[in-house]
Amino acid sequence: MLMIFSCSPAAKESSAAGTEIATASQLKILSATETDWLGGVRGVRGKIFTIRIKSTLKQKPTFSDLEIGDEKIPVSVSVKNNIYTVIARTSVSKPLVDFGTSEETRSSDLRCGILHYHLSGSKTVRKLPVPKLIHVENVIKNTEEPVQ
Repeated sequence: MLMIFSCSPAAKESSAAGTEIATASQLKILSATETDWLGGVRGVRGKIFTIRIKSTLKQKPTFSDLEIGDEKIPVSVSVKNNIYTVIARTSVSKPLVDFGTSEETRSSDLRCGILHYHLSGSKTVRKLPVPKLIHVENVIKNTEEPVQ
């Protein structure tokens, strides 16, 4: 039985394109978060996506990128006790006056993504749907202020 989890049109296309969707029993998403960050230069900001995955696969998965909307973001990965921490970072350089929460940030709780990976010894690209990225607020302490 083939199960397809769909949170975007890209996930629906994956079965037709010859890529494989991971089953929940092999790779289990423990958490998926999205955090905004501010840079040291005015208007430089971005997002950090952190996904923690428990693997019961016999072969080692190699994660390549996180697809969110039309954007594929390269990832870095660390592993401890078969739990993979996958981190993707984006940056945007726009001069913005308001350092508060933007409308885009507030609606991001509804975002989902697709994590691309392949197994050792295989060239087949596989997809792990990330059904929901939870937005985590990055709180600035009173003694810290954004650079303006």
